[in-house]
Amino acid sequence: MLFLIDYENVGNAGMKGCDYLDAGDHIIVFYSDARKHVEQRTLENITVSGCVFEICKLGKVGKNALDFYIASRLGELIGEGYEQTAVVVSSDGGFQAVRDYWQSRAIHKRRILLSSCIEDGIVSGNENKERTRILKQMREKLEIGEYYSVYAERMRVKKVLQDMFAGTEYEGRVEEIQNMLNQKEKSAKIIYLNSLHLFGRKGGLEIYNRIKQIV
Repeated sequence: MLFLIDYENVGNAGMKGCDYLDAGDHIIVFYSDARKHVEQRTLENITVSGCVFEICKLGKVGKNALDFYIASRLGELIGEGYEQTAVVVSSDGGFQAVRDYWQSRAIHKRRILLSSCIEDGIVSGNENKERTRILKQMREKLEIGEYYSVYAERMRVKKVLQDMFAGTEYEGRVEEIQNMLNQKEKSAKIIYLNSLHLFGRKGGLEIYNRIKQIV
């Protein structure tokens, strides 16, 4: 995907989701002296992703000048043959005209998306990629009361396990034991087999004998 970031408009908030960029992406940050500082972690995430990274600084201040830069660069890339989804990251409604042009009036229609941050653009792009599935799942809304009930139960079980294995050679592996108990399949047989697999025959049997009272 191609991301054209109107950084003067969105700032660091528009970079949300940069940790989900990959080597197939192309990101261009358009900025001016009015807003030229980017968080270090954001720049490092972009670097680590392996994507194509460009910056474009506004040369002369003027009304909507940076918008014209973005529209011009998009047209340049499409003219060079870019055919994948392009995302303009900005809260400026004027870019709707750019989107409408490439989607309806150009000889070869292009998919142009408008979003307020990189993450929204990835989700709206709806690619058949793992990052899209992960982000959609993470953005699902949960009923906070139900979530807290599960959380409180997890904390209760953690305390029980900590007390149960205190002073044993497994007290530092309580989290692993709890994760084993939190798996979808919670039958005693499955937990027994998983315990042997994770901790070996002797250790697994010892752990299972301790936790079977709460299985």
